[in-house]
Amino acid sequence: MTKRTSKADRWALITGGRTRPLVPSEATEVSLLADLLADPSTWVESRAGLEDEVVRAVVESGPGLHLAPQAQPVSSSRWHHRVAMIGGAAAAALILIAVFAGVLVRHTEARIVYDAQLQATALAPGAHASAGVMHSAAGFRVVLDAHELPPLPDGQYYQAWLKNAEGIGVPIGTFSSSQDYVTLWAGASPDEFPIISVTIEAADNNQASSGQAVLVGQLRAV
Repeated sequence: MTKRTSKADRWALITGGRTRPLVPSEATEVSLLADLLADPSTWVESRAGLEDEVVRAVVESGPGLHLAPQAQPVSSSRWHHRVAMIGGAAAAALILIAVFAGVLVRHTEARIVYDAQLQATALAPGAHASAGVMHSAAGFRVVLDAHELPPLPDGQYYQAWLKNAEGIGVPIGTFSSSQDYVTLWAGASPDEFPIISVTIEAADNNQASSGQAVLVGQLRAV
């Protein structure tokens, strides 16, 4: 790959330009693939002929991309066209990742084990969000799909939390915009901290929650 792609570019490549919102499980898979595509090792030059071998394997195995809307096998010419657009070894890596993504994700711990619908508060009345939680050896990965959160002034940001019934909160990450899926991480189990919320925080060296919640929801096991 000759130039660095943006996160939006990588999402477009993986989803094929799909415009409908992704459900949390789909968003999780796309996020995992986008992270792989951002890894420089994915784009290391491979041996000659690998591209043709990958395309041939894809055509012979039939459709395998979890997000692909079509049901018919993908033709060799169409795969070669996508390979030519992306380029050489990088495209071969992308095809391999895309074809086997659904299988790999479904056979690892990276699956939705909790989800939630978050409701807006009076601080952001037009906002709404959903969240999916995956369990792995590293902890709990939370994919948040938030919409219509207002832009914040300089010096402020959004903070996501898991909380328990007593109001004790565990911070799980910060973000600045709801224009894209947000990946967060928690070391605490949603069984013990089942409330997920988003607050407005200031860069003031105070690690406690401001209490200015804009989204709140209840995680449930799935």
